[in-house]
Amino acid sequence: MSKIKFAVVGLVLGLVLGVAGVLIVQNADSSNGHSNVQPSVVFDRIVSKNELVSASQDYSITEKSTQEAATFFDLFDIPFTDTSFWYKYVGTIKVGVDLEKAEFSQEGNTITIALEQPYIISNTPNMEESGVLEQNNNLFASVPLEDVDEFQRECIRTSEENAVTGGLLDEAKTNAEEDIRDMFNAALGGAYNIDFEWKTAQE
Repeated sequence: MSKIKFAVVGLVLGLVLGVAGVLIVQNADSSNGHSNVQPSVVFDRIVSKNELVSASQDYSITEKSTQEAATFFDLFDIPFTDTSFWYKYVGTIKVGVDLEKAEFSQEGNTITIALEQPYIISNTPNMEESGVLEQNNNLFASVPLEDVDEFQRECIRTSEENAVTGGLLDEAKTNAEEDIRDMFNAALGGAYNIDFEWKTAQE
């Protein structure tokens, strides 16, 4: 059985975004204490980041893999020919949005940002914590290396499936909207309403 532990954290980029916003304001041509920065200029600054990591999830999967014993002409199992191992796989999944494909539109004081759906940017194992916990070899052979490799691949698939079903992509949407809105507000002083549209997979 799998023992999966998830720790969901948002990767807040407020500091980076805030600094960028301050730089925009400082470099803007100002009058009467108000910034003359155009919203499209702020948008260009945002998309220049190319990729926005907006959510992260740590996971740990521990499971047993067993290779059945060999049989004698399918009549009975040959004793001491089964193998098994317990393996722990630890890693971190990062989810974000592709800013290069973001679209900008403005109508009066309302800015609309269209974004593509979040996706898994990386799934990085922690090899210091991952590895075989217990290995039971037989008298004739040890656990094949390809079995361990296949188990690692299965752990990656499981972790990503659980990230999606667990709502990590939805969290990435929320965090991305918050980060982008913070940058616009830092540069424009909250003078605009920032709305978001999320494109479907077919768009």
